[in-house]
Amino acid sequence: MNLELCDFCAQTKTSEILHNVCFSLPANSTTLLTGANGAGKSTILRGIMGLGGLKYSGKILLDGKDIAKLGIDERARCGIFMSFQEPVAIEGLSLIEALRSALEARGERLALSAAKIRISEALEKVGLSPFMASRELNYKLSGGEKKKCEIAQMLVLQPKLVLLDEIDSGLDAKSCRNISKILKDYQRETGASFLIVSHNLKILSELKVDQELSVESGRIVKK
Repeated sequence: MNLELCDFCAQTKTSEILHNVCFSLPANSTTLLTGANGAGKSTILRGIMGLGGLKYSGKILLDGKDIAKLGIDERARCGIFMSFQEPVAIEGLSLIEALRSALEARGERLALSAAKIRISEALEKVGLSPFMASRELNYKLSGGEKKKCEIAQMLVLQPKLVLLDEIDSGLDAKSCRNISKILKDYQRETGASFLIVSHNLKILSELKVDQELSVESGRIVKK
C-alpha cells in the first residue's frame, strides 16, 4: 500500500504544529521518523490515522485515493493500523471481543472458536499467554505487555499500512529482537509498509530501513 502526504498541516486553535509535510511511503517499505521530543513525529502518525484534537489540512493519498476526510474507522477498514505510545486500557472489553468487532466491521465474521485460535496464535508469537485473549484490553498490563499486545492485534487484523509510535518503549532487548523479526516476517509475507517512530532504534535490528525522515518543529528538514 502506497502512502503520500501532500502539504499536510495540523493546527490547534492558536498555532500550527505541522507545516506542509510532504513525503511518500512506497508499498513494502520501511520509513523511520526521527527527531527530538515534541518535534511532531507522533502528530504525523495521529494525523494519518485521523485521530481527533487537531485540525488537519492537505492530502493523505492511499494508493492514489485521498482519505483525508474519512473517519478513523473508515481508515482502519482501508488497511491502516496504528500502535500507540501509551495504549489505552478498556475495562469491560476483552481483547477477543475488540478484535472480533474490528474484523466484523470490515466484513470478516469469525466464530468465537476460530477467533480464539487466531488470537491465541498471535499472542504466543509475541511472547504472551494465549489466555490474555479473554482478559480486558490492556487492563493491568505492564508497558511491555501492552506493546506486545499491540503487535498481536496487528497480526490478527493484517493491515497494509502500519504506524508504530515507539513500539519498542518498555520492551527488553530480547523482546525487541523478537518483535523486530516478527515485523520483518510480516512485511515479507504481506508487502505491508511501516512508518516507525523510535528513539533507541532497537526495533530496527531485523528491519531494512528504506528512508529516514528527520522532523524538526513540525517540518521535514532532512530526507
